[in-house]
Formats: sequence, structure tokens, C-alpha cells
Amino acid sequence: MQENTLKALQSKLLDLMKVFHVVCEKHQLLYYMIGGTMLGAVRHSGFIPWDDDADIGMPREDYQKLLALPTEEWPEYVHMKTPYNSTDRIISYSKLMNKNTTLVEGSENNLVGGVFIDIFPLDGAGNHLPSAKVHFLNLLLLRILLSYNQILTPEKRLSRRVLRYYAKKQDRQRLFRKMERKAMNKLFNDSLYVGNIGGSWGFKEFMPKSYLGSPKLYAFESEHFWGVKNSDAYLTSLYGDYMSFPPVEKRVSHHSFKFIDLKLPYDEYKGDVSI
Repeated sequence: MQENTLKALQSKLLDLMKVFHVVCEKHQLLYYMIGGTMLGAVRHSGFIPWDDDADIGMPREDYQKLLALPTEEWPEYVHMKTPYNSTDRIISYSKLMNKNTTLVEGSENNLVGGVFIDIFPLDGAGNHLPSAKVHFLNLLLLRILLSYNQILTPEKRLSRRVLRYYAKKQDRQRLFRKMERKAMNKLFNDSLYVGNIGGSWGFKEFMPKSYLGSPKLYAFESEHFWGVKNSDAYLTSLYGDYMSFPPVEKRVSHHSFKFIDLKLPYDEYKGDVSI
């Protein structure tokens, strides 16, 4: 992605973060910047220069309240895409989208939408480390099955072909509901260990709740947003030596967008991918 396009994309992301922050403040909903967005706040006071997304985490109770808000709470150009209203792929989290832009993710599913920020529910995992690990592992296995249920491209490895065959035999909605029910069995507020089942880092997303703590304001670009209280413990858990920059060849965006138009509403997209 060209640098000027990336900067323009980040500007759209920042606008969505501002809208999201205002709505959460109005309704007293707790949230944290997480993942690379939290890393960007600490290391760069804003976006990681090569990052093309923004990640937010919310305790499950606050997340559910957010999704229950009426459409009128959001500006007209904003759409909340959730596992409940998605017409293409079912994922375990939601996306706040700018309807006046178009992104086609270059995945096998060729998903069409707008510039988005990811909003993840954060779930409790219990108070005892061994049982909390088992609980989180069960959730991860269900998430993997949900993912393999929706894979289209052939798998080369026998183990993955078998897993996909089994996953394809399952009902997609039932898999999602089973995962969600199990995730909600242990409350965030009552647990000493918590996790983000929808994250990219597997067991690294599972950690003591004290790492998150009471949200703390961080400078981010020209704004301030809420992040985790113990950023050092949190970021070390995910990234290790998080203040060291990766090699130059790895300083790239991790999405593969097939098409980007930051001025075209995605419901007007006329490409070879159906919306």
C-alpha cells in the first residue's frame, strides 16, 4: 500500500475511533485499545506507521450493550457489522464501518465493506490458572472450527483437511452460538483471568485481568483514547520486547486489500465481487 493511501486510511480509522469514543463516553461503556493499537499508543503516540487497522476490546457486558444501541446513536455514515447481522462471514467480533468508503479484503472470501475498526468482546476465564487455561482452550477450538467451516480454498496438509471436513459438517450458526454461550459462562468482572477469543495471538491473548485494570487515557495522534492500565505487562505478554522495531522487511500492513477507494460508498461498489 502506498504511503499516501495508508495515511488517508489511518485518518479514516482515527475518525471512527473518535465516533466510537464519543458513543462509549455518552453511555458509560468501558473499552480499551488493544493489540497493535495499544502498542502504537505507547511506542508511537498514535498508529504504528505501517498499520492499517485499529483494535478495541470491551468487557462482554459493555460489548453487548454497545451492540444493543439503536442505529440513531451513530452518524449516518457509520455501520456496526456484527455476527448477528452479517450476511457473509461469521466472526466472533464486530466491525464499526465507514459506509462512505470501500475495502475489499483480499482473502479467499473476498469480503466487501468499508474502512473499519475491530471491536472484540473480552471474556472472563475464571480464577484458577489451570481451569482458566482449559476454558480458554475450549473456546479457541470452537473458534478454529468456526473458521474452518467457512474456508473455501483447498488444504494441502492431511490434518487440516480432516479438520475442515469435520467443521463443514457442523451448522455455522450453531457453532457460533455454542462458542458465545461458553464464552459468556464466566463473567469478566468475576474473573481473575480474561481473554480475547477473537484475537490473533492465541494463548497470548489470555492473561491476568490486572494487566487491563481500570482504563487509562493515552495520547493517540491528535486525540486521547482509553487503553490498558498496565501497558508494559500487557504488551510484553503479547509481543515480548515491544519497544524494539521489527526488521524493515516486516514493517508492512498485515491486511491484503484487493481494492481500496476511500471516497466510494461500499454499497455502490461495482467490482467483480458481490456485496
